[in-house]
Amino acid sequence: MNSAAIKYSLSIKNTISALLFFCFFLSLREPARAQDINNLHIEKVQEEGLSNDYIVCINQDTRGFLWFGTREGLFRYDGYSFRAFKNLPGDSSSLVNNVITSLCSDKNSLWIGTLGGLCCIDVKTLAITNFRAQEKLQAYAIYSENDSILWVGTSSGMFQFNKINQSWKRVPGVDKNALVSSISDDHQKHLYITTDNGFYTYEKSSGACKHYQPDLPWYPKHKRGKIWAIHYCRSCMDTAGNLWMTTWNAGLVRFNTQTGEIKTWVRETNDVRLIPYRVAIDIVRDPSGNLWMANAEGGLTIFEPTKNKFANYPIDWKSENKFSSGVDALFRDRSGIFWIGTISGIYKYDPHSTQLSKTILLVKKGKALQQPYNSPGVMFKDRDSTLWIGTYDGLFIADQKTGILTDVNRAIGLPANFPVFSIVQDKSGVIWCNEKNLLVKISKKITVAGFAFKSEIFKSEDIKSNIICIDIDELNRVWIGTHSDGIYRFDQSGKKFISCHYEDKDIRSKINEIRSFCRISKDSLLAGGENTGLLLLHTNTMRFEKIQWPGLPKLTDINVFYKNRTDIWIGTEDKGLWRTDTRLKAPWVIGLNGGLPSQDITGVVADKKGNIWSLTSAGIAALHLPDKKIIVFDKKDGIQSLDAFNAIIADEKGNISVGGRGCIYNFNAAGNLKNTRPPDVIVTDLKVFDKDYDISSGKTIYLNYNQNYFSFEYVALNYTQSKLNKYAYKMDGLDKKWNDAGTRRYVSYANLDEGTYVFHVKASNNEGVWNEVPARLVIVITPPFWHRWWFYLSVVLVLSAVIYSLYMYNINQLKMRLQLRDKIARDLHDDIGSTLSGINIFSKMALQKMHADQSGGLELVEKISERSKNTLDALADIVWSINTRNDGMDNFLMKANEYLAILEAQGIAYDFTVDPDIEQLKIGMILKRELYLIFKEAICNASKYAECSLINISLTRHKEVCTLSIRDNGKGFNKDSVLPGNGIYNMQERSKKMNGELVIDSKENEGTTVTLNFRITRFR
Repeated sequence: MNSAAIKYSLSIKNTISALLFFCFFLSLREPARAQDINNLHIEKVQEEGLSNDYIVCINQDTRGFLWFGTREGLFRYDGYSFRAFKNLPGDSSSLVNNVITSLCSDKNSLWIGTLGGLCCIDVKTLAITNFRAQEKLQAYAIYSENDSILWVGTSSGMFQFNKINQSWKRVPGVDKNALVSSISDDHQKHLYITTDNGFYTYEKSSGACKHYQPDLPWYPKHKRGKIWAIHYCRSCMDTAGNLWMTTWNAGLVRFNTQTGEIKTWVRETNDVRLIPYRVAIDIVRDPSGNLWMANAEGGLTIFEPTKNKFANYPIDWKSENKFSSGVDALFRDRSGIFWIGTISGIYKYDPHSTQLSKTILLVKKGKALQQPYNSPGVMFKDRDSTLWIGTYDGLFIADQKTGILTDVNRAIGLPANFPVFSIVQDKSGVIWCNEKNLLVKISKKITVAGFAFKSEIFKSEDIKSNIICIDIDELNRVWIGTHSDGIYRFDQSGKKFISCHYEDKDIRSKINEIRSFCRISKDSLLAGGENTGLLLLHTNTMRFEKIQWPGLPKLTDINVFYKNRTDIWIGTEDKGLWRTDTRLKAPWVIGLNGGLPSQDITGVVADKKGNIWSLTSAGIAALHLPDKKIIVFDKKDGIQSLDAFNAIIADEKGNISVGGRGCIYNFNAAGNLKNTRPPDVIVTDLKVFDKDYDISSGKTIYLNYNQNYFSFEYVALNYTQSKLNKYAYKMDGLDKKWNDAGTRRYVSYANLDEGTYVFHVKASNNEGVWNEVPARLVIVITPPFWHRWWFYLSVVLVLSAVIYSLYMYNINQLKMRLQLRDKIARDLHDDIGSTLSGINIFSKMALQKMHADQSGGLELVEKISERSKNTLDALADIVWSINTRNDGMDNFLMKANEYLAILEAQGIAYDFTVDPDIEQLKIGMILKRELYLIFKEAICNASKYAECSLINISLTRHKEVCTLSIRDNGKGFNKDSVLPGNGIYNMQERSKKMNGELVIDSKENEGTTVTLNFRITRFR
């Protein structure tokens, strides 16, 4: 093999790899229904959020979301917008590579093939897991056989991947250099594997593999050489056991798995009934057995095996209804919609939506064909199904297949450029129309050469303005409405025009432009127009009656009438669409609030199903009467020049035709399937204070009491006219009934109390079919700790303890007061009482001695004086300790300094030092008294028994502990040999009452130190 050939072979293989194709045959359960594959409406999908238009593969997960693989990441679609999943450098939880090559749905997972290997995304949590083999694999085909086995076709052969232990095993029978494009299962015992070098059959039980490289007639080996292998792209199985395969070079191939017979279909000529190109990338089989093929060069091709015919939808970048680039991917979802991926975006064919097609109008100008600029002013299909079109350029007959207009103005004896606004047919089949201000009667005859016409032209000198509308009643009378000359009746027998005058004092109510008629009965005719309001003409008496309904807006400008059985529909210029009946009862008024895109109605018809179609200045509205739901067709559906609509008709099959600028839009309203599939509804997001909250597990959500403002987002996975999906929600624990959300896809709740709530949401599809099982999410708002049972119990216990403490405090205070009274009584008794008793005794003795010996009486009087003084001092001490004004430490210091005066009288020096901040302290009555008495006892003992010349006194403080120290330089004593007296004992007892500690340290000839440590609560 020469180097050039090898290089070219590698180039072919790389080119194929760059196409990145994959799609699976989907088991279809929907019953087949015949469809006209030659006239399908393919619509472009709005791509909000889709950052890359090159669609490589398409799939649908078990929840119902659609997934699109592109050259720049993976995108999930919910019918409204796209969500992107891409490779983030350094993030192992993101896709391993952005170039997506294949997709496979498997229970709650979506398997993803990329140029960097195999990935899996959990469709609920959206968590991504990457699986790497020992060698770098590019996964171009994935097939999930069961819960444990995944078959992976790569650019280097075929592998079996074990989902449980994540192990890889190469399939030995497949060439390790083969690029595997697809894997099909006959659901018996074989897999069928297509590659860039033939295809294989693989027996799953034995592992036997057989390679096929058939010599196809359109690409024989002797023409392609040894290295030019045929690339088999995608495959699918039919019910007869045939394997259908698309190829890169040889068109469509059918392989009979029972007999081994091979048959091919390729382009032989330029006949569009054959497959137009040899390069077919993807293939999907529909319920009718038709094969849909993605053609990289020729758009979409549909093959009907039973008729051996092809339908082609080629690439046409100029057309708004056709593909602007090659098709690479196909997928049919569970509702029957075909999704078509191209290198410039997403298209779809929806069998449930009204099928829309467009016929371009062409006018013969000599030998050339030109597209007219003006839109049809009127269209009329006669009993022979001939389509008449009136425009500002005159009268034409249209070829409904080619759209070519035949000018009949000359044939009926009229010049061109006369506007035609009205065309009708009488009982005899004669066509009546206007040309400017002329009334024209046309008899048509179909000949071998075409049409033959015979015409009569009638003119009235009184009619100077254009004729706008014509109506023929049961008596074959011709009624004429003009632009500014009122209403006329044409008498065919006398061939004369009879004016119908209408007078009104209101100048604005004078008949001006009559735009439409509507026959109510044999002798009643409705008329309406600009500034005329609604007029009822009694045709036998020529009497007018103005119709008005109390409580409703006044009708002034009427554009059109339409009678459907007993219903009369009125299209107005600025007040919407009105419905009344032949009895002219109060009407039902439909405006913007009812779903109309505009209140300017220029045309109304009914289809075979009874739906009312109306032309507006903002689109075409189809009203479904049973549920009063309106569907609007506008620019998003490929309709242009919305302000140019004036003509609309319905044929006997129920199809609707609308005249647009230079074209006719055709709606196959009768041919679409009813969408009876209830949509799956999913709660997609929970936001707590506008921050996303993870709900992927589906378990109960617990929120804190202060997280009581949150919102839900939800979506109905119905892809047929998704904007018509409607929603209802209910929150158990808050709502008693369902709330109608309309088309809104979110709801917010605020300031919810603690408790358990269950959020339910359900949805209906575009046909109003509701799902029976709503989506639900349980929310528990946990109460704050002060609303929990244990907190209530704690509060009760604490309150009980506080009440008990207050009770015990009061009891203790009462006891303390009683004890204080007892103590005061004891002190008064012990100190003052005993002293007074002594005074009494000494007084009696003094009196007795003064009678006997006056000198002895004087001594007794001195004792009485001393005892009285002591009594006064004791009484003063008691009063001082009780008085609350003396509770400050500063008062204690003053009292202590007063007592130290006894030392001066005895000639004993002293030094009294106090920390500065002690004076600011507050002390209680008991602490103050006991402290003073201990101080007094210690000073008294030192002055009486210590024989000292100096006493050092200090009062210091460290935090809440105060220390009183009294140290003398007297003779001291031996604590072991001297028994403590009452003074020392009393000081010890008093220190205990203070919760203090008293220490007496004394040594012979070294003096004595009394130290008292006690605690003071700050500002007690």
